[in-house]
Amino acid sequence: MIFELSNRARSDIANIIRYTIENFGQARAEKYVGGLYNSFDLLTANPKLGREWKSERQRYIYRSHYVYYRVTPRGIFVTHIRHTSQDPI
Repeated sequence: MIFELSNRARSDIANIIRYTIENFGQARAEKYVGGLYNSFDLLTANPKLGREWKSERQRYIYRSHYVYYRVTPRGIFVTHIRHTSQDPI
């Protein structure tokens, strides 16, 4: 089983990295994004950890972010990532 990222999810991760470096430093950004990727691995192994969301998606909370994904025959497909203070899409 694998996880795949949409282009939008990749862009979201780049924005998370940029924001975290600017506000908390490089080391903290690496730690946070490393944990985010660990959550993708966790979801790949346990796709039902997330809660049901609309449009056949699941939503999982990783610290300050929601990870939106779909379960696929190969694992999970991460569609996007939003900060918990942002409106869900």
